[in-house]
Amino acid sequence: MLVSEDMTWQEVDLHCEPENCEVYVYKDKKKIQGRKIKENDVTKVVRVKDKVTGDYMDIVDFNEMDRFFELNKVIFKNRVGLHKEVRRYIDFSLK
Repeated sequence: MLVSEDMTWQEVDLHCEPENCEVYVYKDKKKIQGRKIKENDVTKVVRVKDKVTGDYMDIVDFNEMDRFFELNKVIFKNRVGLHKEVRRYIDFSLK
């Protein structure tokens, strides 16, 4: 899943070579060429920089993140709490 800065989520397919990545956004049916900035193999989080616009995209394996939240008993009171925990998970993974 692609997680934007405004916490919108989009289903994507990611193919990376050592540094160059291609992100296919299913909803928009477009391919984005980017460069891998950071990656965490344990939490399966990747930050990619778009070569055209310069925007940063965080790509997260939601199954892995959900497993992490269940193991650590993270509970959300509302959607805002969920968004804060997702952002914390991404930022912590890419430190």
